[in-house]
Amino acid sequence: MLDNDIIAMLINPYNHQPLHFEKTDNRGILADDSGNTVPVIDGIPDFLVLEKTEGLNHKYQKFYDRISTLNDIAEFVYSVFMDLDKLRKEWMADVEVNDGANVLETSIGTGWNVKVLPVNAHYFGLDISRGMLSACKKNTRKWKRPMELFQGNAEFLPFKSESFDSVFHVGGINFFNDRMRGITEMIRVAKPGTKIIIIDETEKRVTDQYRKMPFVKGYFIEKDVERSRLIAPIDLVPSDMREIQTKLIDNGKMYQLSFKKP
Repeated sequence: MLDNDIIAMLINPYNHQPLHFEKTDNRGILADDSGNTVPVIDGIPDFLVLEKTEGLNHKYQKFYDRISTLNDIAEFVYSVFMDLDKLRKEWMADVEVNDGANVLETSIGTGWNVKVLPVNAHYFGLDISRGMLSACKKNTRKWKRPMELFQGNAEFLPFKSESFDSVFHVGGINFFNDRMRGITEMIRVAKPGTKIIIIDETEKRVTDQYRKMPFVKGYFIEKDVERSRLIAPIDLVPSDMREIQTKLIDNGKMYQLSFKKP
């Protein structure tokens, strides 16, 4: 069962009505006043029941479900050759986390980014892939790093406006159906003054790595990947945001876009 304080932060992301918890046939559900319901499966609310996932969102949901069982194996293999925690700390260096803060990562995957952040905060993670979230839940137990997890579309976040002190995203926004809406939603749920950080792959990583990997390359064929999606989407950030900056990280394989909500 979800904590009452967590439920108080939640909304139906498609009509913005608040949600309450109900128990039906020994199963937990979240419901709004219009009768829409969201099942809570293994402690993770599934907001995707409220929409038809399609387009790039559907394609990459299936992709991440497919690779979810291999993700942590790949983490282990890569860790033999490089210090992945050090690399992620470099990625997360600009994410601002204060004691007691509410911190949201959209497209949380299996949770490895949160693992390197300070422990004295309240972490929330949303992902479109149930497979990734299941792996993330196992990891949080192993690491003893509790997180509140949600399955949903990051273009429609199930949280009340101005709920979070820190909001970030690593990997995935390149292939959202509507990247501008995803950015707008991150801004909506952030408190005024919050720094928002978006990190994703550049063309260099897609070309040099993903298009050469078994089980992966078929999802990154050139005709399906617009080159414009492999650069920081600074043009999609509203002009009233402050301190808008971009930079390349990880030897040019990733970009970072950051800005502050006024």
